[in-house]
Amino acid sequence: MAETVETPALVLDRIPYGEADLILHLLTRDHGIVSALARGARGSRRRFAGGVDLFVVADVRFRPAGARSSLASLAGSEPVRSFPGLFDALDRLEAGQAMLVLARDLLRDAPAGEATFFRVVEALARLETASPGQTAGEVLALAVALLSDLGHPPADESCPACGETVGASGVVAVAPDGAMLCGRCAPPGAARFSAALLGGASLEGDVPDPAPARADVLSLVAALVSGVLGRRWRVRIDL
Repeated sequence: MAETVETPALVLDRIPYGEADLILHLLTRDHGIVSALARGARGSRRRFAGGVDLFVVADVRFRPAGARSSLASLAGSEPVRSFPGLFDALDRLEAGQAMLVLARDLLRDAPAGEATFFRVVEALARLETASPGQTAGEVLALAVALLSDLGHPPADESCPACGETVGASGVVAVAPDGAMLCGRCAPPGAARFSAALLGGASLEGDVPDPAPARADVLSLVAALVSGVLGRRWRVRIDL
């Protein structure tokens, strides 16, 4: 039998399985994304003590997947940190779910180390106190940070095509491969956005006045992620 592994983890997704089980997608500190079966997780709160809920960081114990199964087996989970501020406002809760979906889809087939784990945790912590005008911008900030971690930084200060400052013309463009260009260098098929949306990506929480529309910011996130994944992706919020 495989040796049990212990690591902090964040549940990114929960899928009901059978009558009482859950299939979990975990972002772990030490092993990247792990898909695990939590037997009886829906039938008893005692065994996992709330450690398989969304928006909870837990110390988990699991046995890695073997030759007969593509899923690890969750042996235990004890919560160590939660984000109650996310439940104080619907826009925070929706943005929090968008962050989990973003992390799940971007990191599913990519290496995710300790720094990436804490980046997602810290993004949820910032979101706990974000104002309504900041929540979509926090999703954008996390998307930019994760893409950079994966070696796909959306943009430097200068347009890679002409060298001018990205957004100086008031327009930014996202090429089909996810690269961000100035509006004048956009190739055919590139999505165009107001440069004001980039203000929503400030990790210090600075937001333009008035704040960019939530739908526009999330459309920019979708364009960046779609380019890197090579398929159409959108922010799915299903509460």
